[in-house]
Amino acid sequence: MKKKTEIQALIEAAVMAATEACMKGIDEKLQAAVNLGVTIGAAAGAEVGAAAAVKAVERERQKFKKQQYDYKYHNTKLLLRNYRRLNEYYKNAVFSTDGAEEADENFEEIMQNMGRPADEEIFVESIQKNYIATRIIMTHVNKMLECYKIMCERSSRADDARHWRVLECLYIAEDYTTAEEIAKQEKIDRRTVYRDVDICAADMTALLFGIGGIDRF
Repeated sequence: MKKKTEIQALIEAAVMAATEACMKGIDEKLQAAVNLGVTIGAAAGAEVGAAAAVKAVERERQKFKKQQYDYKYHNTKLLLRNYRRLNEYYKNAVFSTDGAEEADENFEEIMQNMGRPADEEIFVESIQKNYIATRIIMTHVNKMLECYKIMCERSSRADDARHWRVLECLYIAEDYTTAEEIAKQEKIDRRTVYRDVDICAADMTALLFGIGGIDRF
């Protein structure tokens, strides 16, 4: 019984090691968890303990990846919903845009540090408080929106072209268009308008965050 308790404790430690990956370097923590799996195997005198630990680690790793994707998707939707406000601030703020292009690689780090704010207003204000962050974020967002527009307009799928039109009218264009007006223009229902926006948000997550914006599970 004592040995069984010790093995269980080691398994739980492996799971915690994987969970803590979000706090530290994930590769290092996952390797530490796998090493614990080996220890478990030795304690059990069989491969069962190690297999259980590795399974627990993989489960936590997948959970971590999904959480990471969810926060990126969530923040992408916030950026799109507040695009007009943020872009207007960006265009009128007093700072030099020199170097913003070169700073694009810092976009994900900035968004990571922001986390997933519960309040949308706090999200917007936290961007506006930092001129450099505003410059980096909006330069990157505008560049990726241009790419996405080209992708949609050149696509052989009619739905893709519509996706862009819906996104542009609802969130991007200077003149605001309601979901009801868009639905009428596109001859679709209001629910389809928001489904299209969700598709655009997923596509833009991939463009904004790269490979990290693709791995949902």
